Amino acid sequence: MKLAHDYSGDFVPQLKKSIWVVVAVLGIVWLRLYYLQLFKGDYYRFFSEENSIHQEIIPALRGMVFDRNGNVLVDNRPAFDVVVIPQYVVNPKKMMKTLEEMFGFSQEFLEKKWEVSRTQAKYIPIVLAKDVSQDVVAKLRARKSPWDPLIPEEDLRGVEAKVRYQREYPSGKKNVTHLLGYTREIDPDRLQKYHEKNPGRYHRGDSIGIAGLEEVWDLDLRGEDGYNEKVVDAVGREVDAAGLASELTQKNPTHGKHLHLTIDAKLQKVAEEAFLGKSGAAVALEPDTGKVLLFYSAPSYDLGRLQGADGSDYFREISTSPEKYLLNRVVQGTYPPGSTYKMVLAAAALSEKKVKLSDSFFCPGYYTFGGRAFRCWRHEGHGPVDFIRALVQSCDVFFYQMGHRVGVDNIARYARFFGLGEKTGIALPEEKQGLIPTKAWKEKVFKAPWMPGENLSIAIGQGYDLVTPLQSALMVSVVSNGGKRVRPYLVEKIVDPKTEAEELILPTPPPTIDGAATVSSEVLEKVKEGLIGVVHSPEGTARRLAELKIPMGGKTGTAQVVKLETVCKARECQDHAWFVAFAPADKPTIAVAVLVEHGGGGSAVAAPVAGQIIQAYLQGS
Repeated sequence: MKLAHDYSGDFVPQLKKSIWVVVAVLGIVWLRLYYLQLFKGDYYRFFSEENSIHQEIIPALRGMVFDRNGNVLVDNRPAFDVVVIPQYVVNPKKMMKTLEEMFGFSQEFLEKKWEVSRTQAKYIPIVLAKDVSQDVVAKLRARKSPWDPLIPEEDLRGVEAKVRYQREYPSGKKNVTHLLGYTREIDPDRLQKYHEKNPGRYHRGDSIGIAGLEEVWDLDLRGEDGYNEKVVDAVGREVDAAGLASELTQKNPTHGKHLHLTIDAKLQKVAEEAFLGKSGAAVALEPDTGKVLLFYSAPSYDLGRLQGADGSDYFREISTSPEKYLLNRVVQGTYPPGSTYKMVLAAAALSEKKVKLSDSFFCPGYYTFGGRAFRCWRHEGHGPVDFIRALVQSCDVFFYQMGHRVGVDNIARYARFFGLGEKTGIALPEEKQGLIPTKAWKEKVFKAPWMPGENLSIAIGQGYDLVTPLQSALMVSVVSNGGKRVRPYLVEKIVDPKTEAEELILPTPPPTIDGAATVSSEVLEKVKEGLIGVVHSPEGTARRLAELKIPMGGKTGTAQVVKLETVCKARECQDHAWFVAFAPADKPTIAVAVLVEHGGGGSAVAAPVAGQIIQAYLQGS
């Protein structure tokens, strides 16, 4: 008979091994307990007595912003906020009653704020008041000093005066608003989006850039916060923990990088003063490089007030105003270009050989097409005009005929050459591309064919044509520099304040525009000759600027807002005023576009503003 196998010989050694493993584990546990009791007992006993480690954030200084000449556009100053940190609050009702009696907060306000603590981590501060006075800070800290006994009737456990850095604007709070943007606390949607792009760089409660350069360059400007660990008691007061110094850690903040811009603070001030009581935009470029020398949108808003104690109310006020304070008109405002667009038609007609320089046309004050009379701005007419004189006097009749000869799709090709109908590529949020119509565009949008008479309207910058002031500055830059389309840019370099290392921001090529035509330097020279005559010819529409004794070229424009037959005398029915210019005429170093909303005639309203800007720039360069 075959007997079953005897396993007893294997079992005993395995049991012995298991016993030794258990003994070893128990030994490790005992040694750890011995270590904690003998060497760390005082440490944990200290914290068992309602003491805890508090990580105090040390905010990083946000980088400063300078203009091309080293003038400070944006700096920082310390500001104190009254906050409550829920994890240190022992008696919420008593705390709120104390705040009401001591600082005048209403119970309704405090209860609403306290509700926030139920939906977020207890260690996240809740801001009760921003940018409070030194008197408020002193009063609060006096009640929380370690050497004062806790007053039974009062309870400020969890309430603190938290320091942060707030932006200030030595150059002016309004003349750099739309260029720079502003800062505010990050919202949940942005936090999620930013965290996905840059993990670990953004946290709840962080202040971030909104709009303008503050938003585009936020990662470079913001730096990185540091922190200090300190020991606090149940009241949130710091206690003596000298014996625990080795257990506490700290991290120094990293200063944000400085931005050095291409713009001139003096020109910003000139534009601000020129636009008092007006709305519109002024922008200037260095034609050969694309450096933005001036960037101003009106009406503007007060950046200092936006960050102040009533910032939320002020934001609601400006965001709902019909004046559209938040609209960055330089890159987001789109308008009919009016007669400034005639330089595009002139270049297109000459390039396509639809006109010769020697051709003569007669302007009786109107042009009849399709049984309809299209009026010239000068009702009595200009008489005989040629190519140059038509530009100098801005003769509508001449350009009606050029529009008919060139055609909508060809006009669009040449407009693209000058950078119209497409984004310029400037590094700013929400730039608009404007609109240069084509047959295909109208068919797609309106389900209707292009009508021949519409060529006449778009030829003088009306109809469907829409451009931004920045595009208009780019357009006149292309004429003045001989056909070079550049990408406008605003930041010259960024500087690390700790190492003083500089990183130059080199301009990138302009975006490719499919289907754009080409214009020869010879054609552009003739267009440029006509624009110089606009200022310096006795017949020029901007001849008053000749009094400045500055050789320049330019083009006036008056863009209709409503149809001619409409009877409306309200401000919003008045025409927009345009003027684009370059100077000096022989070797331009500045190209300017000025738009005054509902300003009327371009020669009377917009041209003087451009003249002031050019004069200020050339005198300072």
